[in-house]
Amino acid sequence: MTAVDREFQRLGFTVGISSLVFIRNISRECMLVVEGSRLEGFSEYRYTFYKTKHLPNGRMTSLKVYMENESIRRVLPRVASFLSFLERIKQIEKKAGEEVASKGK
Repeated sequence: MTAVDREFQRLGFTVGISSLVFIRNISRECMLVVEGSRLEGFSEYRYTFYKTKHLPNGRMTSLKVYMENESIRRVLPRVASFLSFLERIKQIEKKAGEEVASKGK
């Protein structure tokens, strides 16, 4: 397990593919996703952070991209900030052991 995997797990995400796909359900029909990919011209993975909404039959109804093709150093704090915002507006509850990704660095 990589350090990136551990940071996302600490934020309540499920690791889909190590260092590449992270998913967190925030309701029955809504989830947050962070996907990594290799892009030409970059030496490290570039990540996209987005929210999707699905119908009960699994069909996607909306997609909102918050960050696209960014380094993990920029994405992790943005994801942590977004989760903090959702907690403040009471859309999600803070999970046990959840911390801000930038702490301790």
